[in-house]
Amino acid sequence: MRTGYSRKWNGSEQRLRGNCHDRRESARVSSATGDDNDPESRHRYLLLASIGIFPFLVNGPVNARIAHLPGLYWAFELSIRAAVPLIVLYAAMRTPGFRFADLGFHTAVMNCRGITFVLLACLAFAPLGFWVCDAVFEALDQWYPGSGYFQYETVIPETGIGRQVVVLYFAASAGLVEEFPFRGLLYRAAQELGRPRLFFVLVSPLLFSLVHWESGTANLLATWVYGLFVAAAYLLLRNLWPLIFGHVLTDLIWFY
Repeated sequence: MRTGYSRKWNGSEQRLRGNCHDRRESARVSSATGDDNDPESRHRYLLLASIGIFPFLVNGPVNARIAHLPGLYWAFELSIRAAVPLIVLYAAMRTPGFRFADLGFHTAVMNCRGITFVLLACLAFAPLGFWVCDAVFEALDQWYPGSGYFQYETVIPETGIGRQVVVLYFAASAGLVEEFPFRGLLYRAAQELGRPRLFFVLVSPLLFSLVHWESGTANLLATWVYGLFVAAAYLLLRNLWPLIFGHVLTDLIWFY
């Protein structure tokens, strides 16, 4: 009798422990994926994407008015391209279930894992992305000539080490700081909405072109086409590094 009761009790204890372990594991997985039925948590990425993108929408008109004041211009520039993105990234990292891989920062391309595949994708995408942007702009510039309200070339020193530093800064910051909210973060936010791919393909190129409107109609339309191309590439590659590399290369050639 004691033995039978002991076995039954031990079996019940093991089942109880197993159930508790399953609950703890489910809670851990739920926390890791952000699936906690918390509306604030579910929509946090959409809010962060909006915060990260909004400063770029006002960047153009503000730059046109303060470009002649170097100190004020660079303070505003660094706040938009350094301070705001770092704050948004910090807030994203504090979101339950945050993973850099969800934003496209990983070492897999089209289900092929390894840094070699990422490098190959970068080398293949970069010249193609530049060709798309340059060819479309050259064609549109014939129909819509004009430099718009503001050109970044106006704040780049003409010669010397200062020119090299500013050009590298513009290219690197554009690649990292623009691809992060307009592609990686926005696509992650779209996962919380219905039809995320359609939302991403429609909204990402539109917002990306709107932040370039101050440079003229041709540039606005060219960046929309480039944004559409890059959004499609991101859906195909599911990796942000080729897009960053291509963006940096495009701006380096453009500013030089």
